[in-house]
Amino acid sequence: MNVLSCAACGRALTGPVRQLDEQPPYPYWDGLPDAEGNRHGPATVPRGTYVVDPQPFGAPFVPYEGEADAYDGIVPGGMWMFDERDSLLAAGPRGTYVLNPLDVVELAFHPDTSRWGGCCGSSPYKGVNRVCSCGAEVAILASDCSGGYETRLVPDAVRVEDAP
Repeated sequence: MNVLSCAACGRALTGPVRQLDEQPPYPYWDGLPDAEGNRHGPATVPRGTYVVDPQPFGAPFVPYEGEADAYDGIVPGGMWMFDERDSLLAAGPRGTYVLNPLDVVELAFHPDTSRWGGCCGSSPYKGVNRVCSCGAEVAILASDCSGGYETRLVPDAVRVEDAP
């Protein structure tokens, strides 16, 4: 079991969590609100666990230069989007720690409010959107209706330590 802590101040950002060897299959989601009225999808990983994602995640996004027909297979399970530049691939941090948001403790909103937005929750498309109590940029919360429900801790901002 491990605890992930802020690299800047040492504050624990999680309780004890166990690393999984691979990303579990994403559960089916019908897009409807859950029993509590939340519109986010199901959690990407079960409570009490985390996985390290080797793929780039989140902002910045860079234009994809390949053929449009091949696009879906370029980053299996990775993050992409479209804008006026056409197809874009995530070029954000690699090696993010993917956790169930309920396993991450008391992160504050990023002071740049433009990073929060989504229609039903926090969007991961504008980069780091959560900070530690010391002000360090540590996490990307995805809780919008457009994708998985997860918190990703940024590898350069956290330390992985043995749980007490």
